[in-house]
Amino acid sequence: MRKRHREHWNVLVAEDNDDHALLIQMALERASRVPVEIHRARNGDEALVMLEDVEPDLILLDLKMPGRSGHEVLEAIKSDEDYRRIPVAVLTSSDRDEDIARSYGLGGNHFITKPENPTELEQKLRALLKNVEELSSIRRGSGRLEATAASAVDRGSAATRTFFMWTGTMAALAFLAALAYWLGVL
Repeated sequence: MRKRHREHWNVLVAEDNDDHALLIQMALERASRVPVEIHRARNGDEALVMLEDVEPDLILLDLKMPGRSGHEVLEAIKSDEDYRRIPVAVLTSSDRDEDIARSYGLGGNHFITKPENPTELEQKLRALLKNVEELSSIRRGSGRLEATAASAVDRGSAATRTFFMWTGTMAALAFLAALAYWLGVL
């Protein structure tokens, strides 16, 4: 079976911050081996309107935008039969467990926390493009494999992990205080 090679990328970037949008564009252009056509939406509502005119191969979606939030946009995309097969990568400054779990729970395909370093952003986007390309070449039966995600993330698992993290931290502090008292430091 011969693998088809992509001739270009058509990417919808939903990002309200001009500086971030420019960094994403430059990183995408460096990360891709083929030309990248970028369509930018400055808010969630604009992103949904642009979907009607643009047929993106990939959507990069910020969570914190004016108007509809990234999660609201993601929910609208994945609940629409015409758009649900478009891979959506949440690209945001958030690294909160709740945002990650909700993004995957709504059908997001990837979650990337925006790095401070532009080179690291380029590396993450290169890996993302490779992953999306590989997934798009997989065929099942008579049609393409649907690019939606059903979350295996248990919403309670983030809370449980946080609880145990704080419990462990408090136990360690109590141990250190007892040790300091025993050594006569306190």
